[in-house]
Amino acid sequence: MAISRTKKENIRRGNLFVPLIFSFGAKLEDLPVDVFLNDPTKLSNSLRTIQNYFHVDGVVCYGDDTVLAEILGKVDPASLRSTPASASKKGFEELESRIAGIAEQGRVATALEVAKRLNILLPDTIIMGVVPGPVKLASQLTGLPSGDLISEQNLLKQTTKATLSFARALGETGIDMLMVREDALPPIDSKSLRLLTRCYSPLWNTAKYYGFQAFLMPCELLTENVAPLKKIVDGIIFPAGTDPETLQKFKKISFSLPVSLLEKEQDEIESFLSEGGILDALNSSHLLLVTTDQEVPETIHKEYMIRGIRVVRDFLDKDLN
Repeated sequence: MAISRTKKENIRRGNLFVPLIFSFGAKLEDLPVDVFLNDPTKLSNSLRTIQNYFHVDGVVCYGDDTVLAEILGKVDPASLRSTPASASKKGFEELESRIAGIAEQGRVATALEVAKRLNILLPDTIIMGVVPGPVKLASQLTGLPSGDLISEQNLLKQTTKATLSFARALGETGIDMLMVREDALPPIDSKSLRLLTRCYSPLWNTAKYYGFQAFLMPCELLTENVAPLKKIVDGIIFPAGTDPETLQKFKKISFSLPVSLLEKEQDEIESFLSEGGILDALNSSHLLLVTTDQEVPETIHKEYMIRGIRVVRDFLDKDLN
């Protein structure tokens, strides 16, 4: 699907604001969240309404990063080191069989349908997909922290396949951006760097093939991990307030804002944006994307959230005039 000239120009210009607004639409539709998340018509219409109201730069076609784990089910951590080896092999074969055809299953299929519809309903609006990173997905399946999984080569091989399958299917729908949400990674040494390269390189190669921009968004980012990650991924979303020295080698910079900021008063929001590196990136023409660090919760104070989004949007727009 060819990207519109308007979207191309907006992405080239940067200064984009794409908050993670998704299940909040259930409140607008007056539906239970579980019903809302399985109805592509309600989802598409609600996201269009949200976009037409806020006039931000993009919409998230599906913001729940648990959809893959929901289909794949749980993995017993003990099975990762089962004895005999045949038992462990059988467990991975079962997981691989569940990965096959994952793009046609459950809420993954719903997400893909929503992405297709939004490209028709909002042809000049950036469409962003969200997927779990391979380490995050492994954690969702096993319940183990990322530090315990970073060396689990066989499991990460399977979770990479699942994430990659979802990313490719989203690419087929014509999305413009992909957020790869990852757990906090432990310090990356040479061994874990090789493993993460095998996890992330196929995702970023897929992004290049389909022509969308991919961003790695860890829930926490160690400063020491930035340099090794920069070797294997083209885009990182940094928490606002990241040390400016860490950002110096990046031509384009993207930030996440704490979602709670949207409920603050205007002067507090603007002060945070000014002091958190966003204003500097604006003034240097290095700012690409601003998003929220997590999905805007359905429980957020509606009027405060509306005001907060407008304040951030106007802050990013004012330097363009």
